Amino acid sequence: MKNLKGKVAIVTGAGGTGIGNALANELASRGAIVAFCDITGLEQTEEQLAGKRAEFFAERVDISDRQAVDRFVEAVLARFGGFDLLINNAGIALGDRTFGDLTAADFERITGVNYWGVVHTTQLCYPHLLSRPEAAIVNISSSQGILGLPYLVPYCTTKFAVRGFTDSLRAEHRIRGIRHVTVHTVHPGAVATDITLHADYQDGSSQRFHEMLQQGTQPARAARIILDGVLRNRARIFISDGRAQDLLARLLPTANVHVVRAVMRLKGIAPR
Repeated sequence: MKNLKGKVAIVTGAGGTGIGNALANELASRGAIVAFCDITGLEQTEEQLAGKRAEFFAERVDISDRQAVDRFVEAVLARFGGFDLLINNAGIALGDRTFGDLTAADFERITGVNYWGVVHTTQLCYPHLLSRPEAAIVNISSSQGILGLPYLVPYCTTKFAVRGFTDSLRAEHRIRGIRHVTVHTVHPGAVATDITLHADYQDGSSQRFHEMLQQGTQPARAARIILDGVLRNRARIFISDGRAQDLLARLLPTANVHVVRAVMRLKGIAPR
């Protein structure tokens, strides 16, 4: 994709604050038309985009509900006639929880949003993206889609799945010679969002982990890195310490747990 001016971009999970909100704003600043959805916080993003005099469309959508996503995609098509960029950003975290404390419902909830939300949205948008002269699919995984961490088993599971889905689709495009629709996997490390505060489960380490995130990359910078990566056709886009975690996982595929334990102790997060 050569530029974003005049392009129609769909961004999931763009309400309130965080990377999705920053992406909607950065897209608007670069001249794109923004169609975004979320389950909450739409008003804040709408107000910001209106202040930029950007053209946009917003709808409240539960991304785990395929029928709701289908209605949203159809509404975007009816309004703009098509779209050129899909950014699957919507995601949740359950919080700090040992595997033995998790329920089947916990796994179903996070999988419905973080994994099936990405797959369903991509499937519904895919034929329309293929019909455009140039288009891009951007799926937000995580550094925890590369490096598995303790107490985050459901989150890591879904982010590894998003990575596998996206990398496989990109490989298929290359084998089939589909060059006009690029596919990008994003691996944010520490980004200053409120994802921890919105998690279902909170404990003594939640606030410390939130404070650690606030020292990471600001969402506005993360959005610029993502969009610049798309324009430069970077298959894998790293943010903050995402690349360092990728390196750790590759150099120490099983022994990285010792480094993780040392960092946890340094940060005051004691193993349980």
